[in-house]
Amino acid sequence: MLNDPKFHIFYHAPVLVVIAAAQPTDWAVEDCALAAQNLMLAAHQAGLGTCWIGFAQHWLGTAEGKTALGLPASYVPVAPIIIGHPRRKAAPVPRKEPSIRWLDS
Repeated sequence: MLNDPKFHIFYHAPVLVVIAAAQPTDWAVEDCALAAQNLMLAAHQAGLGTCWIGFAQHWLGTAEGKTALGLPASYVPVAPIIIGHPRRKAAPVPRKEPSIRWLDS
């Protein structure tokens, strides 16, 4: 897929936001994921579409990927998110009933 010249890893989206930690810490990934979720929810509220491009995460963590985006070598990119105007409203995703288990002491 990456060898196909017509393939664009970021789907020609007008905006790419890469949420990254300035340095690796015990909670860097979780903190960045929470920031990404907040960004995506705020974008949705504003009528925008978003997509976390997980396929790009590995490449963004390489020296080549960091250089392409101008990220310092010490940064840990976690969430590459594209943002744009959706062509159509996304269909609802089927959900399973949650399995809730209460633990008593």
